[in-house]
Amino acid sequence: MTAVLEAGASSATVAVRDLRSTAWWSRLDALWLGLLAYAAYRTAFNGGFMYFNYHLHLAFSFLHGRLWIASPPSWLTEFAFFEGKPYVYFDPFPSVFLLPFAAIWGLQVNIAEVSLAVGALNVVLLRLLLGALEVRRSTANWTTLLFALGTVHFFAAMYGNTWLLAHLLCVTALTLGWLEAITRANPFLLGLLCAMAATSRSPSLLGAPLLLLLVLKQRRGELLRTVYEFSLPLLLTAVLMGLYNFARFGDLLNNGYLMANQALLNPTYGSFSWRYIPQNAYQYFLRLPPSFEWGPPFVRLDDQGLSLIATTPAVLLLLRRGWSPQAPDAVFRGRVAMLGCAVILGLYLCYFWNGWQQFGSRYTLDFTPFLMVAFALKNDTRERSWRWLFPSLVFLSIAINVWGVWWWQTHR
Repeated sequence: MTAVLEAGASSATVAVRDLRSTAWWSRLDALWLGLLAYAAYRTAFNGGFMYFNYHLHLAFSFLHGRLWIASPPSWLTEFAFFEGKPYVYFDPFPSVFLLPFAAIWGLQVNIAEVSLAVGALNVVLLRLLLGALEVRRSTANWTTLLFALGTVHFFAAMYGNTWLLAHLLCVTALTLGWLEAITRANPFLLGLLCAMAATSRSPSLLGAPLLLLLVLKQRRGELLRTVYEFSLPLLLTAVLMGLYNFARFGDLLNNGYLMANQALLNPTYGSFSWRYIPQNAYQYFLRLPPSFEWGPPFVRLDDQGLSLIATTPAVLLLLRRGWSPQAPDAVFRGRVAMLGCAVILGLYLCYFWNGWQQFGSRYTLDFTPFLMVAFALKNDTRERSWRWLFPSLVFLSIAINVWGVWWWQTHR
């Protein structure tokens, strides 16, 4: 009996050491992958000032006690006008995030430089998340490389206009949300992170209930308390957003977005309709470069961007059967991740706009943390798998995105 207890204690000690080792390697890998990503983003960046910086102008206005933009520059034209005043109708969290920068440097802040740093931070956070999922170290590193350099996150971090910064901050909040949901599982903090994501890119709110499911699985028997704590920051955010809308447009529910869409673009069937599904299915799954040529640069792109599969062919590995044999709760977490991708993409399939002026379909960034979790859990090393296919498609995806960033900087 004593021998059995000693053996059990020894096994537990080894397990704790292994867990500590995994956490140590995750932090180390997160550091070098983040530095690598920042170097790549910085190298690709052309050094120019990003003038499409609506969120910075809004942050500057907040600091001066205004909700509208006073004397906007001529190149900023996308506003919701009410009683003769121009209002930024995009989700406001990026402006809140930029408040300290605007307070110090005013309108001289180059949000493209900020995007480089946020993009690198996202790489660090994703690697920490994959470490917390307890997939193999090689799987976590390959998946992080794919995210950093083989998805449109590369283009977003390098280019960094006001819309792309919003996507990057949404990725930050959702990645932190996943990390919180599978580790400490604090429902209040998770709700706060979901609120940050939703006020960066509102469609990401559809993923919030799925992250709550992850917490509920860990806090069995505390259903009502968990839901209550999770809902508090979201409800408070909804109240603040309602007051923000009322102060601008005299209507708690009018955020100016649909009003501006109708005035600026006048979509045929309104902003959302099932009639847009065929064109969007083509956009997200099938769209290829519109023209090929015999001479350099051989391939030409346009402002519509390429499909998710064209920019990141590695996502085809999501069609593999099964999940990681070693990661805890791999099946449940993998299915939650896939469902998160489906519900957010489902909304975009019904949306009239595809993002425009982009290398790849930028709206996919709003579910990319879900996508990367599913990808890692699907492709964690398994016996009798085609192991060469995983790194090969990651390399191909990286090559496509490196080329796309180069093309955008040199030929557009």
